[in-house]
Amino acid sequence: MAIHAVLFDWDGTIVSNDPGAIDLAASAVDAYARKYLGVDATGGDFARAFQSVVPPYTPGETGTSPVIGRIIGEAMTWLGWPCGTNDVEACSRLFFEEHMRHQEVYDDARALLSSLKFRGYRVAVVSNAIFPGHYFATRVNELGLAGYIDSFVSSADVGLAKPNPAPFRRALADLGVEPHDAIFVGDSPVTDIPGARNAGMRAVLLQRNQQVHDRAGFLVIQRLTALNGILGEGTVF
Repeated sequence: MAIHAVLFDWDGTIVSNDPGAIDLAASAVDAYARKYLGVDATGGDFARAFQSVVPPYTPGETGTSPVIGRIIGEAMTWLGWPCGTNDVEACSRLFFEEHMRHQEVYDDARALLSSLKFRGYRVAVVSNAIFPGHYFATRVNELGLAGYIDSFVSSADVGLAKPNPAPFRRALADLGVEPHDAIFVGDSPVTDIPGARNAGMRAVLLQRNQQVHDRAGFLVIQRLTALNGILGEGTVF
């Protein structure tokens, strides 16, 4: 069967993770509160509130997906900060911007996306994230990827997290392709691979800087550019 679309995970697959990103994002909300809400927010106030209200998450087990706006609102209430709808939205955007500021695109991801665009493939991102997919539009553009990604679906958009098939199905609908005409590439064997297969797609596991081991039912690669050979050969898996 011919492949017409390739779907990807985001963090750890297309872009690198920043372990300190949440602390930076929380500090930015503290600064906003001092400036616009008139509160004496000290360093770490919002970080503590955020950790107190954000729902626990276990990859592969947590089924629901929270949304940043609700988390921000609950954290501000937990702190007793006066805030309105506009403040919640402003801080949600600010938190996102700071959280994503230091992400970088992997070299092999940029090369592969360029190749896929040239060859006419449809491309989407399916990510487990607390941020709605439309938040990512500006960041994708800043990273120079806007011309390569046709759809960006977050678990927050559907309220359900991978491995639930709902985010994958939303992306497939956006691209206008059937599951058997697409493949998914991600770096998590507990969310990405079973999620794609639950949606009826073929799956490829990316294991960066790790020894590659054969897995039953799906391929394993160390670099995204390896996908060029798979697609070029018309491999069915």
